[in-house]
Order: sequence, then C-alpha cells, then structure tokens
Amino acid sequence: MQRAVDRGFWISWHDLPKETEGEHIAWLHGTYIPKILSRPGVLWAAHFKTVLTAPGSHMFRTKDPTVPNGSDYVLIFGGESTMAFTKGVDAFRNGAASRLDRDLSAGDKQMLALRNGERQCVLTEEIRVQGANHKAAGNTMPPGPCIQLGSFNCPRESEDQLLAWYSDFRLPAVQEAPEFIAARKLLATSGWVKHVIMYEFSSRDARERVDRVQLITPSGERHVKSATAKLTAAAKQGHARARQMLAVMHALGIGFEATQHER
Repeated sequence: MQRAVDRGFWISWHDLPKETEGEHIAWLHGTYIPKILSRPGVLWAAHFKTVLTAPGSHMFRTKDPTVPNGSDYVLIFGGESTMAFTKGVDAFRNGAASRLDRDLSAGDKQMLALRNGERQCVLTEEIRVQGANHKAAGNTMPPGPCIQLGSFNCPRESEDQLLAWYSDFRLPAVQEAPEFIAARKLLATSGWVKHVIMYEFSSRDARERVDRVQLITPSGERHVKSATAKLTAAAKQGHARARQMLAVMHALGIGFEATQHER
C-alpha cells in the first residue's frame, strides 16, 4: 500500500468581478498556479467554480463580520504538509512579504487584488477514504472533477460524536457508491473554521446520484426531518440549546444541503 504524501492543503474561497473574471482565470492558470507549484513541497493545484444549492431555512451561517463571504471560486493547493504554505517567520518578525507572495510581480499582485471576499485556510488531513471503484493511482491525490466542500465549526463537547459520525457511518456509507471517488476530512492549522470535509465525484450528475442513495432508513429519515423542524422552530424563538444542536446536525451533514464545486 502506498503512503499518501499530500497531507497539507491551502484553500481560498473568493469572488471575482464579472468584467475581469476571464482575465483573472487566464492569469491564474497560466502564471500564478505554475509559480506556486514551483515552490518546495507544493504538489498539485485544483480550481473550481461553485454551483450553489438552495440553503434550507434551518441553516445558520456565520454572522461574524471579520469572516469574508466570497464563494464563487475555490482554489486548492495540495502539499507535502502545511509547512509548504507557511508565510515565513520574517513576515511576522520583520514585516517582510509573505514567503508565498515574495516572488510575485507587481502585475501578479494586482491580479490577486481583484478577488473579493476572499477567505483562506491552511489545513492538514485527518481522514482519507476512497471509493470501492476508485483506488489511488499513486501517492498523491488531486481532487476529482466535482467536489462537495463543507466548512464548519462544531461545539467542543460534540467533537467525539462528529468523529464517530464520519468514521462509523457517513464515510463508510458513501464509499460503497460507484460514483464516489474519495473523501478527505481536514483540520485547520489557520483560518476561520476548524473542520472541512471534501467529497469527490466524477461529475455533478454523479454527485446527485450518490445524494439519492438511501444512507439512513426511511423511518430514520422521517425522524431527522421531524427533529430538524422542531429544533428550527425552537431556535427561531431564541433557544440557545436548539441552535447548538442544529449546528451539530449541520456539522454532521444531517438533513442539510451542501455546496458543490466543479472544475
């Protein structure tokens, strides 16, 4: 069995002005991505455009004004570890340019400045699973053509439950679907969020077919819908515990839609 060597991730979520979108993407693929890939420890890059799904009324998004809300595009770099994405100690000790930016030209920096609402995370891999029909070709694993990317925080007292959900239920369930390529559960070294889950599929249609797979019993599904409705009503009345429980359900992927991204 080959040991995976791409365990570090640098993810950017951002929007682009419509009038410069094409120019930015051409620069990104022709100049920026090759420059970052030339850095020690950086192994691959993947760029996706977001396909938004309709959020349920029970979904709670952060209202923290310090967290940017760009989401139209997602840029992911994979590296040997999070060390590949350090800004460098001089950036903090002496106010020097970030190690990630110091080789960029003035024109490159102008192109980066076109991004709106950008938020970033540097993460390390916690769990990696692959679909029954999609074994890794080597010891690195760039994402598939379509991903479902979830980012969330979870109450500390529920994190053991979160681990059990992914390890014992969610990931084993999706692994059996023929359209499922792989999934990675990530933990943030830096950024606004602690947990990220990335599912990979061969296409958007494949993702939707997997979504229709019955992962819980019909009676269980009715129970989840009923519980979600009751908790949502209580949360709207200001019950803090109900809001917390909904946050846990959201983190566990129970009864919630997720955002999709296509390369």
